[in-house]
Amino acid sequence: MEAWSLGALEQERPIGLALAILFAVSSTALAQAPPPPPKHEATAEAAFVGVTGNASSSTFGLGGEIIARPGHWLFRHKAAFIRNEAADVVTAKSFSYSGRAERALNTRVSAFGEYAYFRDRFAGVDDRNSVLGGVSLKAVVSERQTLGIDLGAGYLNEHRVIKPDVSNAVYTLGSAYALKLSSTADLRDDLSFLGSAKTADDWRVAHTIALTARVTDVVSLKVSNIVRYVHLPPLGFKTTDTTTAVALVAKFPAKK
Repeated sequence: MEAWSLGALEQERPIGLALAILFAVSSTALAQAPPPPPKHEATAEAAFVGVTGNASSSTFGLGGEIIARPGHWLFRHKAAFIRNEAADVVTAKSFSYSGRAERALNTRVSAFGEYAYFRDRFAGVDDRNSVLGGVSLKAVVSERQTLGIDLGAGYLNEHRVIKPDVSNAVYTLGSAYALKLSSTADLRDDLSFLGSAKTADDWRVAHTIALTARVTDVVSLKVSNIVRYVHLPPLGFKTTDTTTAVALVAKFPAKK
């Protein structure tokens, strides 16, 4: 089982998301209202794999998320760090952060603003900053599953290892699906599309699917796969990176 490793794929087919949406639409549980979420949530996760002897390698990953829901607002902060070293040579290293503020307009529609930062020189990115704003729709809301859809626009500035850099207006479409498989297991499937308002061929897709199983009230085991696709990557770099992770997640007591 591989943890926090990076590889390349030729194309991404988010079949899981399509099946999840079909299941959500056909579900008979849509009429059941979910309980209100807690006012504060926080999680931290870590993964490590080390190999010594005839071969030497180590893979290390850290991540965390903080959510606050004061009144009609929602504030979310997420960060992740990945580092892989083989034979004393660093072969993968990346850092990502996103912060989001969301204001509910009614029970189904919210307005949001979001900032994201990303750095991965092994994918050709020195620094990427993006600012987005738009509306979010709760398409499915039930005790067992939820489906949210985002539509927005903003600006992206990316400094690349190989020039030219990218700096232009962008538009985005995304979805976030969550399914409660049992009292101890949850599935999440997030998909986002980011297009350039300047060049039609410059677009990106990010797809994350994660399965979390609770071991205790505090600790869970999480298996996830992240696919990042860039249609026009920096010269000499591949279009697709994947991250497969197996991690322990600590969930801090939530405040109601």
